[in-house]
Amino acid sequence: MRPSRLGAVVVLLLAGCSTSVAGTSSPAASVAAPPAATSLDPSADGLLRVADVVATPDGGVTALLIAEAGNEGRSAFVRLVPGDGRPTVGAVTEAPTFAHPSELVAGPDGTVVALASVPPGSGDVGLDGPDLALAVLAPGSPQVDLRPVGAVEGLGGPESGNGVLSADGATLFASLRWTVDGRTVTRLAAVDVATGEVTATAPLGVESSGTVGAHEVALRPDGGVAVLVTADRDVAGSRDRTLVAEFDAGLRPVGAPVEVVEEEDSSGFALAVLPDGTVVVSVETPGEHPGTSRLVSVRDGAVRSAADLPGPALDLAVTPSGDRVYASYSGDFDRGEGGAHVATVDVAMGKVVDDVPLCPNGYAAPIALAADGRTVVVTAGCSEDGVWSDLAFQVS
Repeated sequence: MRPSRLGAVVVLLLAGCSTSVAGTSSPAASVAAPPAATSLDPSADGLLRVADVVATPDGGVTALLIAEAGNEGRSAFVRLVPGDGRPTVGAVTEAPTFAHPSELVAGPDGTVVALASVPPGSGDVGLDGPDLALAVLAPGSPQVDLRPVGAVEGLGGPESGNGVLSADGATLFASLRWTVDGRTVTRLAAVDVATGEVTATAPLGVESSGTVGAHEVALRPDGGVAVLVTADRDVAGSRDRTLVAEFDAGLRPVGAPVEVVEEEDSSGFALAVLPDGTVVVSVETPGEHPGTSRLVSVRDGAVRSAADLPGPALDLAVTPSGDRVYASYSGDFDRGEGGAHVATVDVAMGKVVDDVPLCPNGYAAPIALAADGRTVVVTAGCSEDGVWSDLAFQVS
């Protein structure tokens, strides 16, 4: 799940538009009324922004809030409890200073783990930074336990990363990133959550003389992982490519990486895995129709479109049955149609079936599907009378 930032506005207008699979048009999505909102900033000073949200096994949702660059360094874990029409704020746990990008994952016992970028001097763990740490919040604990992610031979300590917990919560599978001689180096890694030690690493398996990166990792039903890989153009005439690479729990490749869009520039945004192992990716193809995107599914090396969308969806959540995918998106400000939304995509039908506006002036942020499999909590940065605030909305 990618962290959001103020001003990182994407363009996706679904209301009143049609979607299609393999070129076949489908009816427009229905548009619901905006749900009630809950303010997320525990300080009420408007200086914290949502980095990520994650559902916990008890039915709640935890949000990680981080100060904007240039503001007083602080972060907080905010517990949200879905309620009657809107989520309510429960416990708020102050955390050390984190920076973007940082993300949340949750274990089966309710432990919440932030894979957190830590600036120099933050916390009490001796990090020189920027470095990466596991910020662990156990159920009922009043404080966050900060564990530096261990160094890798020849690379040192990673600077940032994205990951997902194993089913037992003991291992974090992560794409870790370093800067080496001015270039970004990314490796897939297994990290011991208890100690922060990197126990294994593996290359992404994508050949390119340009920069290869990975910013999305999702757990496969067999315990392995799917990774959304980007390969930037390196020479004139080459393309920006988006690929899905899959690995087993031992970080061994499962088949060859699959390019999700051929013969076009592409940029991947979000990745999710359905219960049957199908990987769903949100990918933009700016050369075809600027500002548009599609949901693409990958299974056993085969690629097909799950739905065509007129803009990139930055975060996805999948129902337990795998028949619906929820996507958070923002409208096009240049056309005067901005605003944060959450859309529901019927995977089998290949179309958007619901579109819920969140706020008319703002941008969509991360989304989480509660443990009941029906309640969606989606966050958004919204502006009213020129004042920005981060809000949480509940869609059932």
